[in-house]
Amino acid sequence: MKLPFRQKSCIIASTNNKGKMHLNSYKFIVNPVAGGGKARSLMPKIEKKFKEAGAEFDIYVTKGPKDAIEAAARAASEGFNIIVAVGGDGTVNEVLNGIVHTETALAAIHGGKGNDFATAVNMPRNLDEACTALLRANTKSIDLGKVLDRYFINSVGVGFDAAVALRANQGVRPFKGVSAYIYSFLNMLYSYEPVEMIIDLGNGPVQNTPLLVAVGIGTAYGGGMRIVPDAIQDDGLFDVCVMDVMNRLSLIYHFPKVFSGTLKNLEQAGMYRTSEVKLSLSEPRPLHLEGEILFGDKLHFTLKPKGMKVLWFDDSDNIKVKV
Repeated sequence: MKLPFRQKSCIIASTNNKGKMHLNSYKFIVNPVAGGGKARSLMPKIEKKFKEAGAEFDIYVTKGPKDAIEAAARAASEGFNIIVAVGGDGTVNEVLNGIVHTETALAAIHGGKGNDFATAVNMPRNLDEACTALLRANTKSIDLGKVLDRYFINSVGVGFDAAVALRANQGVRPFKGVSAYIYSFLNMLYSYEPVEMIIDLGNGPVQNTPLLVAVGIGTAYGGGMRIVPDAIQDDGLFDVCVMDVMNRLSLIYHFPKVFSGTLKNLEQAGMYRTSEVKLSLSEPRPLHLEGEILFGDKLHFTLKPKGMKVLWFDDSDNIKVKV
């Protein structure tokens, strides 16, 4: 289709005088279950590195879903000017929604199964290098999206991909992680029914029944699936992929292309850029938003250009750890 246009929470390390704003005071918000416990395992080294650097910091462990939103908001009000999400993209999104109306900067460490935001801002995967990058604290402002009263800075999917994500999140014993996603993908091949949508990208509504619609600020979602590979995080525009329905064998054959960013070359893929997206679905369906599952049938995507300050890491920075 071608559209008209294009457990109890705890502080385990503190050097902060609360209530006072200090240059580069860090709050690490750790999701202890992210990455199957990977995020929690990073805490001792983070504490050691930041103590050695003489940095001002706290480390906070969340106690459940949505706790990171409140913890991030509280940290911003206490004077921390950099909040570091230690977890996956779901943790990043919660932290984002806690500080979105402040001057506090967002950062992330690779600590979950999906780390698309950390990858997008060039955060090193090596923890020593990541800590060095955090201490340098180079910032830039990137675009900020909103849908269903939830803010996002990466990508959102509606349709087949969201149905797969929902199925995987519900649990598919004995599968976990990537194997759970693959199982859910195969399951949805036989059970997913596309929903009719009215799609408006700013040049009038068009009726269609697509396989999926992805709306992106960043290039990837779902742990490296580059659904809108040409997206630019600070150009003031969403990149949108509207994927037409294809038969099961074609979908299985072409699916791996999403990881290389070449799915966009398919005849069934319509790629667009716009500052606003409206989707009206014939019935409520799930959408996956940076590790979170929401539901809706009237989806209005809005964008605030350069609306979020983040720590950005230049590939040219010489922060490699010698071994």
